[in-house]
Amino acid sequence: MNRWILSELSQCAAEVSKGIEDYKFNEAAGALYKFIWNTLCDWYLELIKPLLAGMDDAAKQETRMVCGYVLDESLKLLHPFMPFVTEELWERRAEGRAEAKGFLMHQSWPSTEPFADEAAAEEINWVIDMITELRSLRNDLGVPAGSKLPLTLVNAGAEIENRAMSHEDVLKRLARLEDISMTDATPEGAVTAVIGETMSALSVADIVDIDEARNRLDKELAQLDKDIKSTEGKLSNEKFVSRAPPEIVEENRERIRDWSARREKLKAARKGLEGL
Repeated sequence: MNRWILSELSQCAAEVSKGIEDYKFNEAAGALYKFIWNTLCDWYLELIKPLLAGMDDAAKQETRMVCGYVLDESLKLLHPFMPFVTEELWERRAEGRAEAKGFLMHQSWPSTEPFADEAAAEEINWVIDMITELRSLRNDLGVPAGSKLPLTLVNAGAEIENRAMSHEDVLKRLARLEDISMTDATPEGAVTAVIGETMSALSVADIVDIDEARNRLDKELAQLDKDIKSTEGKLSNEKFVSRAPPEIVEENRERIRDWSARREKLKAARKGLEGL
């Protein structure tokens, strides 16, 4: 996790630096927002909680140091956009650190030398994708938020099994899982989803009203079909395309792409309910 976040930080620093140098401040700010809000806050801080609560003192110390370093570098990158807030936050860091380094505005700009750990990135991105897709599947099926479900990985292989067991605590906590098991066949009463190359099966038959879930998915799919057809009809009208501002035309095309992606996910969830 620590090598992964350092890889993400390195990429963010390069993107922010390039955006500022090219006077594309919106792109620099967008890269910062994505890194700090999504990568750092949404994921890294959640992923390291089991480490910080564990018994491995060396891992805890490393994680504290990396987390502190990433926060420091993030404040430096943010400083041109939010000078007063970041200067105040810099002074409020862990006792002893701010006094030793002086004002934030006097610090060196973060290094843009590339650092990447592809193995760490692949592993942690697998964990993030797994949690994201399982949360989405739970939501699509109407699983109550407080319910914990058994997860089965079907024909996962040794590498995926090792990943799942290494990050078992995080997966169970963030995806609301009761347990994680490995089998060669999909268990009865389970809905399957392919996440990356991993066949995942959530056992939902005892938790979800299957008929109600089918009806809800059918209703949403029908609405999506209607919205896509209507918007495609609008875009096929030459008068609309020629007279509407380009950003409005692109917005409608983006809606179709989003709706189509959503439709495919719901179709997969609906198919998983067949036979239950």
